[in-house]
Formats: sequence, C-alpha cells, structure tokens
Amino acid sequence: MHLELKGYQMKKNKFPKDEEIKKVLKELENAPGSKMLPENASTIEKIKFELCKSFIIYKQENNLNQKELADILEIDPALMSKILHYNIEEFTIDRLVKFLDVLHKEISIKIA
Repeated sequence: MHLELKGYQMKKNKFPKDEEIKKVLKELENAPGSKMLPENASTIEKIKFELCKSFIIYKQENNLNQKELADILEIDPALMSKILHYNIEEFTIDRLVKFLDVLHKEISIKIA
C-alpha cells in the first residue's frame, strides 16, 4: 500500500518525518474548516445546517466539485464554499431554499 497526498509520500506502517508533518500542518492552518452545529442550536440554525448538508449530498451524488456546483447555481465559488462549510450565519433559510430549487433538489428536513 502506498499513499500520496499532494506531494507527500507515506508507505505502509511508516510514519512521516517531522518536516513533512510540519509542512502539512502549515498548509492546514489556513484551510477553511466546516463549522459544527452548537449543542444549543436554535430550530432555525438546525434547518439551515440541514439545508447546507443537502448541497454536500447533491455535490457528492453528482460527482461535482465546488466550482461546478457554484456555476450551476450561478453564484461565486467563495459563496459556495461558505454553504459547503456550514457558515449558516451568512444565509437565510429562504436564500438556501432558493439555491436548492435551482438544483431541483427535493428537501425533507427532520428537526429533533
């Protein structure tokens, strides 16, 4: 087994060298991360979170990258990134549903 991650090589049962680990960590420092839903999330936050999840599912089911999905929705890739990383505070429910309508995505949300 041989894994290669963006220029990094790691052989089975071999741990990468410290310099490789530092290089990867440095790259990850500025990478956008997906936000988590807080434990005390409101119903509106839960709905927006589930709507954002629908975009990720659509993207995976249709084998699209972020830019391709943004192009279909006719939005900026940076905005698409915010949706895919659950930046729910940036969007209203109406706006997310409007984008999902473009995809003809059936929406079913269960809030617990």
